[in-house]
Amino acid sequence: MSSTVQYAPALLRAERLTLAVLLSGVASLALSDFVSPLYWGLSVVAALWRLWRGPAFHLTEMQASFIGWAGFFWVALELLLGRELVVAFTDFLLILALAVVVEAPTPRNHLHRMLVGLFLLLAAAVLTDSLLFVLPLAAMLWFLWRAAACLYGLNWPGGDLPVTPPGQDLRWMPVMVGVVALLFMALPRFEFHSLLMAQQPRMHSSGFSDQVQLGDFARQLDEHVVMRVESTEAGEKRSAFRRRIEGRYWRGVALSYFTGSGWRRAPNPYVRQLTARSDLLFSTAEGIGTAVYREASDHPYVHLPDGVVSIRRIPEPARIDTVGALSFRAAPGRRLKLFMQLASSAARPGRYMRPPLPLERDRSMIPAALNRWRQVVTASAGGKRQALAMMLNRLKSWDYDLNVPVDAAHPIGSFLQHKRGHCELFATSFALAARSLGFATRVVNGYYGGDWNEVGGFLLIRKKHAHSWVEVWLDGGWQRMDPTPPSRWLTTADQFMAFDELWESAKLAWYRYVLSFEDSDRGHLMRVIRQLVLAYGVQLLILIGAVYLIWWTYSRYCGRFNAMVKRRHNDVAWSLMDLWLRRRGIGRRKSQPLRAISHPEEVSEMRWRVFVQAWEAQAYGGTPAWRRRDLKRHLRALLRGC
Repeated sequence: MSSTVQYAPALLRAERLTLAVLLSGVASLALSDFVSPLYWGLSVVAALWRLWRGPAFHLTEMQASFIGWAGFFWVALELLLGRELVVAFTDFLLILALAVVVEAPTPRNHLHRMLVGLFLLLAAAVLTDSLLFVLPLAAMLWFLWRAAACLYGLNWPGGDLPVTPPGQDLRWMPVMVGVVALLFMALPRFEFHSLLMAQQPRMHSSGFSDQVQLGDFARQLDEHVVMRVESTEAGEKRSAFRRRIEGRYWRGVALSYFTGSGWRRAPNPYVRQLTARSDLLFSTAEGIGTAVYREASDHPYVHLPDGVVSIRRIPEPARIDTVGALSFRAAPGRRLKLFMQLASSAARPGRYMRPPLPLERDRSMIPAALNRWRQVVTASAGGKRQALAMMLNRLKSWDYDLNVPVDAAHPIGSFLQHKRGHCELFATSFALAARSLGFATRVVNGYYGGDWNEVGGFLLIRKKHAHSWVEVWLDGGWQRMDPTPPSRWLTTADQFMAFDELWESAKLAWYRYVLSFEDSDRGHLMRVIRQLVLAYGVQLLILIGAVYLIWWTYSRYCGRFNAMVKRRHNDVAWSLMDLWLRRRGIGRRKSQPLRAISHPEEVSEMRWRVFVQAWEAQAYGGTPAWRRRDLKRHLRALLRGC
């Protein structure tokens, strides 16, 4: 396991660089929710231990191959147990990464590390959808470039070639990034998520289920984003998008049956089954194009905003029922992009709304305390409509409070006593009080409002915007009434607003141009680039010409001056080097390099080889030339190390 063998500096440099390549691939997979931390954790621990101990910590190639074969048989067993093919292959790659980490430090093993790192990165491109994937991707580009340059120069005749300075390689990084961006835009897209089960941990959104308990609600306002909404239009329609999208209700699940302590969804037959990539039309009104980026969630409901006209190319099989609730057949385990057309009015999808059921008029579970409260509030009402308005205004005058104590056995009674609570309590009390007057009612859970992102020009809907309201059957249709007081929306101020807007804008750009990049997006991006070139083409040409003129002037005059200075420093250094060698009985012809002469007896061969590499890097390579005092310092260090 350990060895006292001394390794050449170039080989040690390759050891660190190829380990960095492999770690970049492992880090990219660590961001995936489909990969177990056990697999990538073992590779990370072994790689960090190898970086600390160096090549002294290694196994033979035969011993390392046993780890790879063990991983192969283990993953074959995983497939028999039902593991997805893509995830099982990734598990095997991570076990293989562990094997090549602990393998002996040979040039062949360095090549193995680079290849496995590349395969890990490709697997992560399928399994990872986080914006942070950019970090290991950029690190992989850099370390792969440096490692390839280092391995290319190993074991050349006469000695290892020096690696170019990092500053010289950095000049090519923009070219590498540009080539990658062009390939990304040009290459077709392949869909792999259909091969995966919904293993990704999904957001828990309390209330978006077919059964809700009144005491089951969040005590804290949650800042996690559940939807990002932006316009797909241009020009005037895009500039008016904020005015149209803010302040809308996003309808989710409708709950009709009150149990005494909560709500349940009534049996609602599905009126239409939708296949993937099909369209759903609600009305023929003209709308504004809208893209909704939906985070992975633990419920199947598609939240429909007021005024939705149509939904194009629904990404998964879905269905719409007799209360106008649109839901996927199963809760998707990944982010989805929905294309909607929104009208300027607040119309709802009435064509799918059925008349009320008998249970939506049921009064059997109305608490006696609520009946007494309704009688007191509406004592002076001139009719049912006026009584309904009086109850609505009375509830709106109370206080919104997430932390009010709720009696699980008698939630409505405790709410009426405290005159404060959360939106489900307000909606439940109003819905039941309206039923006691003879109206058909139901409670609807969804979202309201949202935060406008000034940087990216889109709407953010967070968990804290989850809301409950009431639908009442009036004048032959379902009318929305919201009894929650306006103070509900005064408690949602964000901290670090500027940073949050920048971060969310970056996330949306990642989802739009990377995760959800389609042919239509490619065409839109090309149109934007064309418009920018037409608008700023002349200025861009002038800027390029000015940069080229500055570079040409610098290379012609400053470059000559620097070369002259370096030649002078080299002449002085060579003279001092020849004097130092003659004192030790070693002669050197003027055209003879240091690597061609024997090393001084008082200096070990290894240290002399290291010194010669450093000398040639400054004499012939791109590193700064040694001055007289620099050479003396190196020679003193060379003698002290003997």
